[in-house]
Amino acid sequence: MIEKTLEDLGFTKGEIKVYLTLLNIGETTTGKIIEKAKISGGKVYQILDKLEDKGLVSHIVKNKTKYFSASSPKRIFDYLNEEKEKLVQTEKEVQKEMPFLTSIQDMHKKRHETTLFLGAEGIKTAIFQALDELNQDDEALAMGVRGDKGEFFNIMWEKWHKERASRKIKGRFIFSQRDKKVDKIFKNIKQTEIRYLESITPSAIGILKESVLIQTYEDEPSCLLIKNEQISKSFRSFFENLWKLAKK
Repeated sequence: MIEKTLEDLGFTKGEIKVYLTLLNIGETTTGKIIEKAKISGGKVYQILDKLEDKGLVSHIVKNKTKYFSASSPKRIFDYLNEEKEKLVQTEKEVQKEMPFLTSIQDMHKKRHETTLFLGAEGIKTAIFQALDELNQDDEALAMGVRGDKGEFFNIMWEKWHKERASRKIKGRFIFSQRDKKVDKIFKNIKQTEIRYLESITPSAIGILKESVLIQTYEDEPSCLLIKNEQISKSFRSFFENLWKLAKK
């Protein structure tokens, strides 16, 4: 139906009724339009003004009375072409502003973002989420790592390291204590280097790209995930200093 087609082109139902009425009855006054199109008197002038702006209606004045008539239906094609040109121009303007809009988003990303993950499953979510942000050019770092944090967490971390190694992501880790089980596990995991430095931090701290993960396993296990480039750089620098002091 023509009404549906015109509606798809962006015409309002009122505009469609008025335009089709004028096509059917020809030049006429607003009274006849209101009667035939069943449009309220308060809206008819507003609708006619919009149709005139679109070039689909024109009017003349006779004896101080306005008479309106519909333009040729072919004028719809002219209207469509004009809208296309406007759209192309708008697209060009948006394209010009895109670097600015992108910079706003980048600034937002660089802001301090902190998330607290609670419980064993929460820690699991946090560490694997952080791993997904790494690629082969990145390196995973951690310090204050302990092997006595509970079997569930040891198994979880073993899976994490195996997954990291399978993605060919290198890792360096400073443990707070020597543990034979840890030695045995990491002996078979590639892309991994371990050193030991006793009692360096009360909590394990991981540095993964722009993320810092601070984990505690006592009482209620939790992981504080901080996403911030400057904070990550600070912890990375701290790690490198400790790495030099740690024993192989």
